[in-house]
Amino acid sequence: MTENYVRQNMTGYDSGHDWWHIERVRKLSLYINSHENIADPYVLEIVALLHDTVDSKFAGSNAANGYKLMGEFLERIGLAEIKIEVIAVIKNISFSNRNPTGNLSDPILLIVQDADRLDAIGAIGIARAFNYGGFKNNPIFLPDDQSDIKVPSTINHFYDKLLRLKDMMNTTTGRRIAEERHLFLKVFLEQFYKEWEFGINGKI
Repeated sequence: MTENYVRQNMTGYDSGHDWWHIERVRKLSLYINSHENIADPYVLEIVALLHDTVDSKFAGSNAANGYKLMGEFLERIGLAEIKIEVIAVIKNISFSNRNPTGNLSDPILLIVQDADRLDAIGAIGIARAFNYGGFKNNPIFLPDDQSDIKVPSTINHFYDKLLRLKDMMNTTTGRRIAEERHLFLKVFLEQFYKEWEFGINGKI
């Protein structure tokens, strides 16, 4: 029932924020908790499933109504007792939330936030970044001499967010997984600049 609710509420999201993103975050969350053993697996899975159904990038000004509908859904399926915690955690997961509130030490938050951030780095993270950039029609990269153009490039997103995530992990398991994925980001950027410069002046 929860899976169906998630699928219905993410219609129109780009494919980097689709059901498969949800499934990866669910699996990562359960994997992290199997090593950390700090969260209720059932509540953890519910939060992982619902964590992007009110994504601010897509919900915009409808976010408040989205959380209201989420609360009503949880009540309807008999989970009223965890409604407050689930919604509070989900509101704090996003990287873009600059003013988190409530219990920031909730184990559910620590784990799902790590899982969500892990899916934003490594090979899948790179694929998602360029997919979203294409979805928004953002340029791939803008050289320094065009930095006055007020359009975000996907490569700039690496520095604004992706390369920062390794040091923002909450759990030991999350940090371990992030090391390899962070390294892949750096290798990718090195190759990207090598190929970009070749296109400009023929140097390898």
